[in-house]
Amino acid sequence: MELGSDSGTASAQPKRLAGRTALVTGSSRGIGAAIARRLASDGARVVLHASKDQARANLIADEICAQGGVADIVLGDLTEGDSAARVVAEAFACHGALDILVLNAGGGSSGRIEDLTVETIDRVLALNLRATILAAAEFARLSQSAQGRIVFISSGMATHGAPGVSVGAAAKAGSEGFMRSLAQELGPRGITCNSVAPGCTRTEMIEGQTWPLAVPPWTALRRLGEPEDIADVVAFLASDEARWLTGLTLAANGGLITTAANILARAK
Repeated sequence: MELGSDSGTASAQPKRLAGRTALVTGSSRGIGAAIARRLASDGARVVLHASKDQARANLIADEICAQGGVADIVLGDLTEGDSAARVVAEAFACHGALDILVLNAGGGSSGRIEDLTVETIDRVLALNLRATILAAAEFARLSQSAQGRIVFISSGMATHGAPGVSVGAAAKAGSEGFMRSLAQELGPRGITCNSVAPGCTRTEMIEGQTWPLAVPPWTALRRLGEPEDIADVVAFLASDEARWLTGLTLAANGGLITTAANILARAK
């Protein structure tokens, strides 16, 4: 509660996502968990997703509920069959509505292309591209929201080449292209479709590794990203304030230098 500046009476500020339902894939840890927490704090009823291990999702759900939010959980390996579509359908069934779809689940093995098996390539493409398409298609079929939002969590690798991530880069770039075209298809319904490309972010995926320590000097803000940095960008895209933004990729990377010219300039 806060005092109204004009009337002098106490008034509750409405939460900007109140009454809306959001599914966040891969939300039992890291960036996905931070996104789920932030959307819940903005008033959304959140549906968490985990591949198989519900225990970690339960912890996030309990945390959200303890803060007065609403959280449900759906499970499913997004690389298997039509599981991505089923997860969206089950999330819709929780409240009979789905307004926000955050496609956060991703990752997979990396390595030089000559060392990758067909099975590894198929799994990386299935998780980072195929699941994106299936989940978004099911959202488009089911959602009747007048404020529909789809947000894909991409990666800098989609636009900036690096050794050892070629298949993941292809999948992320493919999903970004899919989102741009999907924005044109769903725009007449008021559904926006955007991507967020995080830079190096402090999550469990980089714990114990030394290479992230070299990243901060190459960012304008001189630090690694935090999951909450990405969650705040997603929350903005999910809100009414971003209603005029669609078909975009927002680089949430702290001003990371990505071109040879800029690297040379910084080195002088």
